[in-house]
Amino acid sequence: MSSTKHWFTDCYRRNLVDMHIEDWDEEFLSEFSPEEYFANLKRAHIQAPMIYLQSHVGNCYFPTKVGHMHVALKGRENLIRRLVDLCRADGMKVVGYYSLIYNTREEDNHPEWRVYTGADKLSPRQRGGRYGLCCPNNPEYREFVETQIREMADYFTLDGMFYDMTFWPVVCECPHCMERYKHELGLDTIPRADWSDPDWIRLIRCREASIGEFARFVTETTRRYMPGVSVEHNYAMAVAGDSVCASTELVNEQCDYAGGDLYGDLYNHSFTAKYYYGVTKNQPFEYMTCRCDRTLGAHTVTKTEEHLATEVMLTAAHHGASFIIDAIDPKGTLDSRVYDRIGRVFERQLPYERYFSGELITDVGVYYATTGRYNSRGMNFNNKTCAINSTRTLIENHVPVGVVSNSSTGRLGGYKAVIAPAIAGISDKNRADLVKYVNDGGLLYISGVEDMALLHQLLGAEFIGYTDETAVYIAPTEQGAELFCEFTPEYPLPTEYSLPKIKADGCEALGVMRPPYTKANERRFASIHSNPPGRLTDIPAIITKQVGKGRVIWSAAPIENDGRIGIKRVFMSLLTKYLPETTIKSSAPRQVELVSFARGADILISAVDLLCSDELLPLGGFEISVKADSKPKRIIRLAGRDKPEREVEFEYSGGRVRFTTETLVMFDMYKIEI
Repeated sequence: MSSTKHWFTDCYRRNLVDMHIEDWDEEFLSEFSPEEYFANLKRAHIQAPMIYLQSHVGNCYFPTKVGHMHVALKGRENLIRRLVDLCRADGMKVVGYYSLIYNTREEDNHPEWRVYTGADKLSPRQRGGRYGLCCPNNPEYREFVETQIREMADYFTLDGMFYDMTFWPVVCECPHCMERYKHELGLDTIPRADWSDPDWIRLIRCREASIGEFARFVTETTRRYMPGVSVEHNYAMAVAGDSVCASTELVNEQCDYAGGDLYGDLYNHSFTAKYYYGVTKNQPFEYMTCRCDRTLGAHTVTKTEEHLATEVMLTAAHHGASFIIDAIDPKGTLDSRVYDRIGRVFERQLPYERYFSGELITDVGVYYATTGRYNSRGMNFNNKTCAINSTRTLIENHVPVGVVSNSSTGRLGGYKAVIAPAIAGISDKNRADLVKYVNDGGLLYISGVEDMALLHQLLGAEFIGYTDETAVYIAPTEQGAELFCEFTPEYPLPTEYSLPKIKADGCEALGVMRPPYTKANERRFASIHSNPPGRLTDIPAIITKQVGKGRVIWSAAPIENDGRIGIKRVFMSLLTKYLPETTIKSSAPRQVELVSFARGADILISAVDLLCSDELLPLGGFEISVKADSKPKRIIRLAGRDKPEREVEFEYSGGRVRFTTETLVMFDMYKIEI
């Protein structure tokens, strides 16, 4: 991670106004005013606006020889340049927006550039969709993109460029893609989507490489024509998408910092913040959220101030940059009330920005493989879902957690435990890094059998097959009884899956399989409403083994993916049995997330009430315990928008400092001065 200071190093308040506006009606963008747009940015305390230079529609907001300039700019071609210059003259840092691949006008003008699928060779737009798609493997389209980058470089003075939609929306079957599949893979046809088929997986890897190569082409072209300008590709699909979209760390490698627009709940938000924090080349990472309630599909309904503020302060807890997306009215106007609200939200963040530095404290790493977002048996879970839900459970239990990526497995030594849930699609290097981590003394939890090579290296395991039953229970053994909480051999832990069976010598069984009385294909049943547990077996379902200086826990079932409290407790019980003492402990209710940073000798702890997105409800004080080598000088609750700095009483004993927080209303940050 670079320590160089860039324009974005201390820019934490960012904004984008979507301008995907057609030009078939003379009213569209007819009332656009650079001065009014700029005034709204000032209302919102924006430091770094991203401004549209072009859109998914394909209309350009600058004079272009190869594309189409929006007709609203005819006779006032410098409209957007005027906005850019106003912002930069005020000290704002301006990022230009450009849409890759998604270019409706250019697909219409150049049907030979289109992304298409199927024997009928139709594009999604030709099948009735709105969005035109141009293939990044088409050399003419690449030449067009390069020319447009050169035109933007000649016309605007910018601090950064943002490229949207750098991913594969479908599996393209155009001649350029098919030629690549033939040359690199020897494939004449597209294999059926089957994650147990090596040819399908090879095709996916080829597409990951090609979109990474396209991102590199765009980044290098930008640096050539705009030296000194930062480059970001939208990296949202690394979390929001699946393996077919092919957005992996190969795209992130072409970004100066990681960021993307996400629309999940606050736990997905927190997971993404941790993932971006871990993969970004430079801090801060960027988390984009829209100001509209739910999505930009209805831009006339705005999130409440509390909702938007909770999102912003959750990003702030991770020391990230918040990026709020708005959408322009077709006629080119903005609702100033929205910017007043955004301004009030950012006023909550402003007092804390000077503390946004240090290293995230992470005792446990959850391994999320962007190359492994699949389930080879088509079941309703995979590494992505399991990683997100594992992270949520750790957050709820106040265990300091980070996200491990394919690009960071060589740096596992700082984690007390690593969770590799339903792990799939990893490289030989990633596998070797995990094995080394365990041999060096790490604790590794793995679920499932998507990567039998890893299980063989760690446990000497051999795959036997899957159970015929599709809802198998897990019963604790005598050795595992204390770890299963309220579950017993008579009342075992339920799963809704056919479970994999493995043979592994020298392991201790903590849980065994207890199938129901009947199989899925039988008409008879034991109970009409359910499939209660039947015979007890000795087939291992959860095992553990000491490997080298470390330990492996393996579960046949993805218990980490289950949202039921009773099963979450078993997952945590398995971890805490072998996990060394964590850096942070707390009696806070599970709705509170604690995010901690080591900042020199000091420790910063942010507390976010994730239930404050509806209304601001005070939460009574709770205890926080922090591992510390020496007694702190003092602990202070840092000053916020509506509260002064205040010193907090604490006690120090046994190498830990303990203090009780003040009443929490959405967000507080505490500083432990050592």
